[in-house]
Amino acid sequence: MKSKRGYDMKLTKKRNGPNTIDTLRREMDHFFDDLVPFSWSREQNEKALGTWAPSADITENEKRYEIMMDIPGMDKNDIKVNIQDDRVTITGERKTEEKEENDDFIRQERYYGSFFRSFKLPEKVKDDDIKATFKDGVLKVVIPKAEVIKPKSIKVS
Repeated sequence: MKSKRGYDMKLTKKRNGPNTIDTLRREMDHFFDDLVPFSWSREQNEKALGTWAPSADITENEKRYEIMMDIPGMDKNDIKVNIQDDRVTITGERKTEEKEENDDFIRQERYYGSFFRSFKLPEKVKDDDIKATFKDGVLKVVIPKAEVIKPKSIKVS
């Protein structure tokens, strides 16, 4: 192959090595697992369980935590939310769509099958008051915080 100026050029094959951003993210996930409230390792979940993991936003105010998770194409009956000890776990299954018999995928990016997300809660919550709703492909889980028991001083007589 010749360059624009007429010099001979060797073609080199580009090799895709490990992506430094992905490597950094994996290392950070490992570091923060169970160290920080609401920490979670996407890589650990996907490798261990062979599942996919929908993205989630978690917000907090003085009264509650709120988890918003995008899981379009599902039915609310296929989603389960469980609280045990200091963890909230969200599981479900998106069923594959029937494809035409003669159709072959050129590209398939949508995930199907089971998913699993588990988050460590940073403090005590009101288990009986947790509410989960599913509308327009978005799961919303509202987790009220338990009242903090304030220390009480007892006067010695």
